[in-house]
Amino acid sequence: MKIKPNASSNELSSPFYLINETFCSDFENYIANKNGKVKGKYNAWSYLIFGKINSPKNWTLMYKKSTFTSGNLLLSSKSQTLLVLAEWETERKGTHNSEFEIRKKKSTDSLRKIINKSLSDLDLSDKYVLEIKNGKPPLISKLTRILKELFLSGEIYKIEHCNDKLKIEMRTEKHHFEIFDKLIIEI
Repeated sequence: MKIKPNASSNELSSPFYLINETFCSDFENYIANKNGKVKGKYNAWSYLIFGKINSPKNWTLMYKKSTFTSGNLLLSSKSQTLLVLAEWETERKGTHNSEFEIRKKKSTDSLRKIINKSLSDLDLSDKYVLEIKNGKPPLISKLTRILKELFLSGEIYKIEHCNDKLKIEMRTEKHHFEIFDKLIIEI
């Protein structure tokens, strides 16, 4: 499949449409260079695109952008809410004993750390907490090294390793292909 526009004719000349079109085209080309498959839709306000590659493991990538408005075009952009996210996911068979979660810190985590000894601050950034089920797996060190730039910029939202699946969630408007390339080689 391909990534297809679902825009109205009056959106086609919008600079936002052109930005989203370029983003989706770059994604489609990247996945094609990895012999993968894509699907999705985009317009001036949003996109929802998926890619699947096998290099050397199966990876599924999803990027989503949604712009929510009050419906009143006369109001400023302050009345708009923007959601941008990306998810990278792969299966890691036989790793179910190394479950963990890295996520952005919440205000209640200071108290939770006292009660829950499996919860601690992430060494790389005090903006994140780490919850480990069974001892600290080496995968955590690899991920923090590869994704360091995304942790420091705050683009990482959550990383979850559970039931033999690794899922990396970000809040970003960027592809980060160069970081993903490192990830698929080392993980």
